[in-house]
Amino acid sequence: MGLRRKLATATNSVLHSLGAEVVPYAGDTKPWDLDFKKWIAEAEASGQDPNDVGDVDWRDNLREALETYYYPHINGHSVVLELGPGSGRVTRHIIGRCQELILVDYSQVVCDWLRKYLEGKGNYRVIHIQKPSLAAVTDSSVDTVIANGVFEHIDMDDLFCFLQEFSRVLRPEGVVSFNFDNIMSAGGIAWFNQYRGEPGSRCIFRFYHPDSVRFLAEQAGLRALDLEVNSGRIAHITLQKPAD
Repeated sequence: MGLRRKLATATNSVLHSLGAEVVPYAGDTKPWDLDFKKWIAEAEASGQDPNDVGDVDWRDNLREALETYYYPHINGHSVVLELGPGSGRVTRHIIGRCQELILVDYSQVVCDWLRKYLEGKGNYRVIHIQKPSLAAVTDSSVDTVIANGVFEHIDMDDLFCFLQEFSRVLRPEGVVSFNFDNIMSAGGIAWFNQYRGEPGSRCIFRFYHPDSVRFLAEQAGLRALDLEVNSGRIAHITLQKPAD
């Protein structure tokens, strides 16, 4: 019996009398892995694509986002980096439109799934990260960076790290396009109040002032091409790396 197990057993002998117990911690499980696994299981049982299940489950305007914010910056010669692809809801629509797709995620479950899901569908590579770094991607090698539904779960310091990395890996005049939760809108504050939880707890969503996102992007060496806000919770920003 290993030392950790011995300690847990000894501790449990005391805790059981108090109605408590030490249980194993699945430290590598990420917040949305259970959703993705559920979609995969439902799809296998029904013969669907798991992301068709996911599209129904999350009920967002993904098609509109693709047409408005992502497709215009992608063509058959593009090298595209997608941050936080998850189960591939956006990925499956992008992979056939670009020359190469680089997929970066912090979930090992996601990375393993994407390698299986995308096999034979196009030119891609999957990179697993554990911190906000794109060290495996070379300087000035990417035409377009996209991230859908990602920065609403990332703190400001990590957001800035990624913006700096985007500036590094993009070619001159390359574009970044992503959305985030806008705390300054009616929809944003309603979402905040719905999900912020009890005092002392931490909401799984992160909220930004649109001007703070633009300012941080400028500090990272990117310029804003467009910043779209409305009464809904989601804002969208498009950035560009200046020409040399």
